[in-house]
Amino acid sequence: METLPAEVFNELLDQLEPRGREGSSTNPRRNPWALPQPYRPDHIDSRQHFASLRLVCKRFSELAAPYLFRSIGLRFNTKSFQRLEKLAENEKLSRHVKKFVYLMPYLYEEGIKDFEAFRSDQDLGLSNKIRQIMFEEREPYYYPSVLKEQQDLMRDQYDLKVLKKALKAFTTLQEIQLLAIMVHKDIVLRNLASSFDNWEFTDCKWIPACQHAVETLALAVATTNSPVSALCSPTMSPQSLILLSPKLRPGSDQLWKQLSYLEVTCDERPDRSYLDTSGTILLGHNDAVAKMFQGFLHLALNLTTLYIRFTPGMPVRLPLKDAFHKITWPKLRVLGIGSWMLHADELIQIVRRHKNTLQGLRLSEVYLLNGDMWRDVVVAVKQDIPRIEWVGLHDISYEREYVRKQAYIETYSDTSSDAEDEEYGLDMDRLSYRSRDSISISSTTASHDHIPAPDDDQEVVYGNVFMNLGSSHAAAAGGGPGSVSGSSIHGNSSLGALIGYNVADMDESEEEVDLEDNGRTVSQAQRRHWERWIVGKTPMGTPYINTL
Repeated sequence: METLPAEVFNELLDQLEPRGREGSSTNPRRNPWALPQPYRPDHIDSRQHFASLRLVCKRFSELAAPYLFRSIGLRFNTKSFQRLEKLAENEKLSRHVKKFVYLMPYLYEEGIKDFEAFRSDQDLGLSNKIRQIMFEEREPYYYPSVLKEQQDLMRDQYDLKVLKKALKAFTTLQEIQLLAIMVHKDIVLRNLASSFDNWEFTDCKWIPACQHAVETLALAVATTNSPVSALCSPTMSPQSLILLSPKLRPGSDQLWKQLSYLEVTCDERPDRSYLDTSGTILLGHNDAVAKMFQGFLHLALNLTTLYIRFTPGMPVRLPLKDAFHKITWPKLRVLGIGSWMLHADELIQIVRRHKNTLQGLRLSEVYLLNGDMWRDVVVAVKQDIPRIEWVGLHDISYEREYVRKQAYIETYSDTSSDAEDEEYGLDMDRLSYRSRDSISISSTTASHDHIPAPDDDQEVVYGNVFMNLGSSHAAAAGGGPGSVSGSSIHGNSSLGALIGYNVADMDESEEEVDLEDNGRTVSQAQRRHWERWIVGKTPMGTPYINTL
């Protein structure tokens, strides 16, 4: 084995982890919005194999190092920052880092009343189960200890100093990803605090956590001239993105100029409103959101892939001209827009501005406003975008259909019993957790009756911390067209995972289904038909001969 050529050895290691030596996982055809299960560093399943291999001999250590260290994760605790600092000091290893994943927990805040008052307060009406989880099981003083550790990390800007040191050492860094992470005790406290109008005890919040993470990352990137070209966060608060505006953060303009891949999911709601899904059409916030985008998108002229969406299930009424200000990105090849209410002309105009470069288009939970037709958008994309190679239309529909469904949900959603209410929503995160030592839970089979409640040492890594489990849960549990399994988008086929088609249904005859646009609803068969008609072929590459 020691005489085996390095090229052959790399081929063997690639079987453990395809693309293991490559850095960024930002495949432009990958659907970043397809997986309701949690995100985590994509090297984590094979890292033990690579770590063991490095112990065999010096040559094996050198060959396995690019696989083990290409993607590293940082948690907001003392031990993780110490490890990051040691890695930054090792030039031979730090040069392999291509992807940096910041696993940010909710930041803890002291309340008006101290922890002992919290433990002994009988007016909260905590059930025995809740009290046991929070104050008795494993680390009974978890909350004050985490609060102290977080404060210690931020004292004298220790976390920022380590980030600067690390990003300076990561000379080949390509991608930064920001995720939210919680343990079970965090979830219980968050849900409990959200059920009170005035919470006076220890609290944990995501918005200040996201702001701190973004601010320190921006400072570290700006001062170290990091070569990062991809920024991803399915857990971004708009208040945090504003901090990246060159007007507020001198030097951040260079970051936007060098970005080629941007993927963010924004949520405008305050921390205490995530349980409330009523009134989901965000009105009166347009100016703030428009200014957020205006602050930096006009600088990102090297973008080749842009994915922007708002909270799933909570589409915004924000004109695209206010968000993107008629910007044309000269190199843009892939455009993704999600959770938006728009006029057909707005979509047509933005794709026409990029007709010479656009190769992929993904629309997810986009609802056309009353009076417009999806047929007009489909025809425009087909006729005006000659280089289009793939299209993904996921849960697109009309404003009236969305309003109708919301009215139904609000009418019939208050069905929980008093006993269930007493648990403060313990079950609501069960579709969004993954244990450190367990495989991911497939959303096609997941249900509240079959998934065990997470233990204290199990972590929830959120693709979106405010994931709406309403309609997506129903579709997934039923194995319907919107269901996903593992890493696939609409089934088990890697081809389907790439281009967003349901390959399992590709032979299904659609001649008997009414594919005409009625201006009221859009069926899965219509979406599939339009996708294939635009590109002129089926997922298997055969010509698609059906007419519009």
